[in-house]
Amino acid sequence: MENRAERGNFGESIVGISTQFFVQGRPIPQGSLKFINGHAIHVRAQDLALWRADIARTAKNVGISKAKEAVEVHLTFVMHKPKSVSRKEPHIRPDIDKLIRAVLDGLTDVAYDDDGQVTKITAVKEYGSVEGVTIRVIDKDKLSRSLNVSETLIDDYFNKYAD
Repeated sequence: MENRAERGNFGESIVGISTQFFVQGRPIPQGSLKFINGHAIHVRAQDLALWRADIARTAKNVGISKAKEAVEVHLTFVMHKPKSVSRKEPHIRPDIDKLIRAVLDGLTDVAYDDDGQVTKITAVKEYGSVEGVTIRVIDKDKLSRSLNVSETLIDDYFNKYAD
């Protein structure tokens, strides 16, 4: 299932257990602060706010349901590769941990109540033609219940046809 969202974002929902979608745009890291008159100010505050809003809007548009328990989050960040660069992977700024924080905050109150619910995270930075991030959120409680139902069905089948 594909749902179009503003600014070319898209996604799909898989049986309510896992939701995957792509947010197009330059990934903005969270965490670079500048101190002005003793106050910490995010260097790209406006860009960061728009990036997190794009993430939240896209998650809502694909129909993600808010998890009540633990979640796994899998992220693939895609960056443009400058023509003058010969390296195979983007092992330069922005730092992957800062990119992750921006996404997790963008998903707060949409995919879960608090990013403390994230119990597993994987993240990759790679080069590609369309900048953005692919986000996959797995509701571990729904996954566990689904596996239990499957196991029960299999057990019932074998118990019925055993002998």
